[in-house]
Amino acid sequence: MELDLIIKHGVGRFSGMSGDLAAMERILEEACGSAGELSGGLRRINSSGGKRLRPMLAWICRHMSGEREPIVPLMCMLELMHTASLIHDDIVDGAHIRRGAVTINKQDGIKAAIRSGDYLLAEAMGFLKIYRGTGINEALSRVSELMSLGELRRQERLFETEGLCKEEYTDYIYGKTAALIAESCRCGATAGGASEDESLAILEFGRHLGMAFQMRDDCLDWTICAETGKAPLQDLRSGVMTLPVILALENDINNEELRELLIKRDKNEEEIQRVFQLVRSAGALETAQEYVRREYAPALEALTGSPDGPEKDALIQLAKSISEVK
Repeated sequence: MELDLIIKHGVGRFSGMSGDLAAMERILEEACGSAGELSGGLRRINSSGGKRLRPMLAWICRHMSGEREPIVPLMCMLELMHTASLIHDDIVDGAHIRRGAVTINKQDGIKAAIRSGDYLLAEAMGFLKIYRGTGINEALSRVSELMSLGELRRQERLFETEGLCKEEYTDYIYGKTAALIAESCRCGATAGGASEDESLAILEFGRHLGMAFQMRDDCLDWTICAETGKAPLQDLRSGVMTLPVILALENDINNEELRELLIKRDKNEEEIQRVFQLVRSAGALETAQEYVRREYAPALEALTGSPDGPEKDALIQLAKSISEVK
């Protein structure tokens, strides 16, 4: 079952999720509508079909653990942080499409996009006072730092292949994506009153889920699939070296043609397609997909001590769906 269907299935299974999601959407819409001249772009991006994966994970993990702290403010914080990071990523990448909609940097300019991302982060910080003393504030502060450092590392390595390795890549995607997904799970569990050991186990599940999620996204970019909502081969055009590239270079370390094309900043369409062919012919996409599948078993193992029920079943099904990249 595809990821979108599992998420929609989850909304139908859990009493209260749809109501809390609707409450979150109202708050997000109000925040975007209160941004003055930035409101148009923010409303467009906010309503353009994001999966709301992170707030849903927080909701599920909170209800699996209990219901001690309010969840809607946390859901809002997570989605605001995520959307802000996407806006900033689009600026850096020069992306024109996000979630099937024109990006703010393309339509309204880079300055408007920078201010829009900053505005959403400020809105997210407004909810921190609700969770003072729970550990959630500190966790999300650490995530913000990891996301920023991950982006800095990525910028330092654009169009570079020297010393490129899987370890560097996994460190990068943990900061870029997996950390926020992992903390969405843990913060949700914390809001439910989970013990420290239970929260750490949920964090571990989220880490493996987040790593698989980003690797899957990187594979989909190379398979020219519209599921990501981005233009195909966007990472290649932007000089970002993802797992398929790294594996292709490892499989054929003497492929100077591939290296020369990867470090070239202004590739024409013929050169883009040549890189695409070289990566596919090296078997790198199949190997990268195997890396995605490897995250499923440890994700399941992390849930061993979690209480049985529909919430745990949904997390297992979600991890299975993400691991089944084709």
